Amino acid sequence: MTKTKNIKVQYSSRCTSSHTYWGGSRYTNYPKIQMEGKWLEALGFHVGDQLQVEYGEGSIKISLAPKPEPVMMVAEPAAEYGKKRRRKAKA
Repeated sequence: MTKTKNIKVQYSSRCTSSHTYWGGSRYTNYPKIQMEGKWLEALGFHVGDQLQVEYGEGSIKISLAPKPEPVMMVAEPAAEYGKKRRRKAKA
């Protein structure tokens, strides 16, 4: 069953210039969507999870990012690094 939750698009201010007269800075507002609450955990979203965001005109889909396949490591024979070469003695 799909549930809905109404949230508001907020703003976030970012400093866009620090080189204005009299040492002032300019700030620009950007749209921000913030979600928090135990309801996210109940849906399977946990602190530290990687997310995948798909977006299009007027819609956003947020899901857990697919977990990468584990990488298998193969042991190789020991290298000859660090071994000193013997010089042949001159006769």
